[in-house]
Amino acid sequence: MVLVTCIDVIGRYFFDAPLLGAHEMITLAMGIMIYLGMPLVTASSEHLVVDLAGSVLSPTGKRIQQIIVNAIAALTFILFSYLLLFHGIGLAEDLMVTEDFEIEQAPIAYLMAAMCFLTIFVFVKQVFDDLTGKGPDYSKSNGPEI
Repeated sequence: MVLVTCIDVIGRYFFDAPLLGAHEMITLAMGIMIYLGMPLVTASSEHLVVDLAGSVLSPTGKRIQQIIVNAIAALTFILFSYLLLFHGIGLAEDLMVTEDFEIEQAPIAYLMAAMCFLTIFVFVKQVFDDLTGKGPDYSKSNGPEI
């Protein structure tokens, strides 16, 4: 993506000839990359976290907080999966393709929905791990440690 952007910028500003489809390539690659990585990032607890209550909660409080957060995240990703699936169905029915390369958009939406669906399982597993005591040890730090 960096190479495509560099070629596009150099072509656009120095030769008045931008790279055909650069915006499309970057947009598709970014979306696919983010959604493919989502289950992995979730499984390894590598999300960006703003923990405002971590310093005042006990380890049990932190565990309860994490259970609630993961349950809400699972419900949110159920909604994301549903919306992306039906968006993909709409794209397929309308035979939507990208402007420059005429790539079908529906399979990309289906891929995003599938990755959200996999992420739901990761969140649910984390909830059950915390409920059964198999989750991370919250007594060592302000956040979960794997």
